[in-house]
Amino acid sequence: MIVWRNEVGRGFDITGCLVRVERTVAAPRAFRRGLQAVPEAVREGRLIVEAQALQWGLARETVSAAVQVASELLTNAVHATPYRGITLRMGLADDGLCVEVWDSSPVWPRPSTPDMSVPRVPVADDAPDPGGWGLGIVDSLSEKRGVRDEFEGKCVWAVLKAKFR
Repeated sequence: MIVWRNEVGRGFDITGCLVRVERTVAAPRAFRRGLQAVPEAVREGRLIVEAQALQWGLARETVSAAVQVASELLTNAVHATPYRGITLRMGLADDGLCVEVWDSSPVWPRPSTPDMSVPRVPVADDAPDPGGWGLGIVDSLSEKRGVRDEFEGKCVWAVLKAKFR
């Protein structure tokens, strides 16, 4: 694994996933929270990402993008590993804000094409969403994204351009 460090000691591997944050004089700009892979974890994760990004002084535009990216990554993890443990991580470095979600499934997510057809019959409001939008949304909001095998599962990550208030 190739690891680089920026001038304040934050380490990222070449895939963009946070591998280690060393404490500096200032507070570390890394965050980690374990969650259970249930639908409520997506809402909780959005709130966590918003609060942490605001605490770091990020601009509303970056905060909104990070919340949406986390929502998509968490939703995929909940579908891939229902009722198991998942981990939400964030890291802020000179090259941007890294949002990542780890889950225990070894299966990497694949982009799919959303169903754009118009239904021929009315669809109930609570009908399941056919999906297919998530990774496309992540692509549009991030500078780069990827997946890597990690700890008997996978880490799905995205790096966003960090703008500050």
